[in-house]
Amino acid sequence: MAAQHSFWQRLIGWFTGKKTPAAPAITVKDGVWLEQRDQGHYRLGLSSDALEQIGDISFADLPILSEDVLAAGDDILEVESDKAVENFKTPYAGTVVKVNEDLVSDPAKINKNKQADNWVLDLQVV
Repeated sequence: MAAQHSFWQRLIGWFTGKKTPAAPAITVKDGVWLEQRDQGHYRLGLSSDALEQIGDISFADLPILSEDVLAAGDDILEVESDKAVENFKTPYAGTVVKVNEDLVSDPAKINKNKQADNWVLDLQVV
């Protein structure tokens, strides 16, 4: 948990040019949330709204591997629930840095996790 700063600490920091880092912004596009982690490096996952619409997920297929090169619009995850089968796509082109294999080995975890824990992959945008 980040340390809380008093008003005076923030004021002194403002005068001395020391800034408290902001929390990373999360953007949602077509059921996929994106969090910029570093310059050009993003973590992608399933949004809470998408999970709510799909229902309880019983199967997940992750058709990508680390070091795969993706174009914008490529499939990154297919999930099946009691309501539907849904494909999620990457909004950005880039190279896959890391994938969350837990989504494939135990898709039921997706139903219980918070949004930030439902990450699919880390992507280095080109």
